[in-house]
Amino acid sequence: MTNPALYTLIISVAAALLAYIALWSGLQTFNTNPTNRFMRIWFKLALYYAAYTMPIWAVLLVVVWSSELTPMLAQLSWAIVLTSVLLMGLYFYTVIVQPNRLRLEHHAVDLDLSTPLKVAVLADLRIGIYGGKPRHIRKLVATINALSADAVLITGDWLYYPSADLVGQLMLFKGVNKPVYTVMSTSDLRYQSMNTTKQGQPLLEDTLASTFDVLDISYIGQQCTSLPIKCSGASKERSVEQRLNTKNSDKQIIRKRFVGDDPIVAILCGWQDIPKPSTETEGKNTAEKAVFGNEIANATNPVIILASRFDSISDLPKSLQPRPLLIAGAAKNIQKNIWLAQKQKDIERSSQQSTLLSNSRMGKQHGLYQHASAQIFVSSGIGTRGLPFRLYRPTIDVLTIR
Repeated sequence: MTNPALYTLIISVAAALLAYIALWSGLQTFNTNPTNRFMRIWFKLALYYAAYTMPIWAVLLVVVWSSELTPMLAQLSWAIVLTSVLLMGLYFYTVIVQPNRLRLEHHAVDLDLSTPLKVAVLADLRIGIYGGKPRHIRKLVATINALSADAVLITGDWLYYPSADLVGQLMLFKGVNKPVYTVMSTSDLRYQSMNTTKQGQPLLEDTLASTFDVLDISYIGQQCTSLPIKCSGASKERSVEQRLNTKNSDKQIIRKRFVGDDPIVAILCGWQDIPKPSTETEGKNTAEKAVFGNEIANATNPVIILASRFDSISDLPKSLQPRPLLIAGAAKNIQKNIWLAQKQKDIERSSQQSTLLSNSRMGKQHGLYQHASAQIFVSSGIGTRGLPFRLYRPTIDVLTIR
């Protein structure tokens, strides 16, 4: 240790970095109201915020090694030090830089529409401990607003350990200048039921459904609506009066909406996730799915189905012509189900593949598939869950449906 002052400075900086990681991640863990998962979320946040310190750790490693301040690090070869610095840089890139590299991918889908529709598809937003920072949402909203799309479709998986103030965290979505339609995933529905902790304290100040109302987002779980022909620029024309609820509407009203004259180009139906049912509700849920499937089968306009689960196709009639277009997200369990379906030859890649579809990119099963019951488009996804790093860029899929 030839330079005690430098050694003391490096030790002080390292201690400050560790204190920042531990204390700041702990504070953010409290903000997520995690109930009994405090340590799990704290660990994930510690990994996340540690990424911000990687450039400083890399500099400290090089300084300590080159100055031979500690015997152990001084014995390392230059190759090991260089590899360590590169790994730190890679971790910083995948956690901090990659999630901000939002991109657009354009696709064409044939659905026999009288007038082409262009929709922007967002999947797996995962707003919470990693994503959903104001800078992320501002960039996302600005990118959507710059598109000449007729509507924005969000396939669910909105949340990943969000803060208690959902409205505050999602308020920037109110700036979207196009109609927005969404469904909820099973995880989103679980947040719906997380109203209070065991101590009676509020876990979430607002439910996700009530947040959608504040943000002018049309929640179409188990409902149908007509898609617009043209987006009205900065205005947000919702066609709320055309939304249907199969639980409360009789078949005559539903059929009248489906058969309706122009400007209806396509029918958009939400295929709502159902949490694992109890014995009492399983039969009821199955019956509701069957009724809803029959109503889709009676539609006289082409049908677009928005769902968070790929395996929603198992409940669809197989004789629909033209086959509906099912749009789903690319969550991890969906990747596995698609792989199994491909292996069993239940689905296959569309022959009309775009550049994105021909590139599996880290094995993600996104893109357009053909199935006996429907065409299936699996969106690439935007958010992050599990460990905080991303190996692929967040993507908004823009579909031109013809």
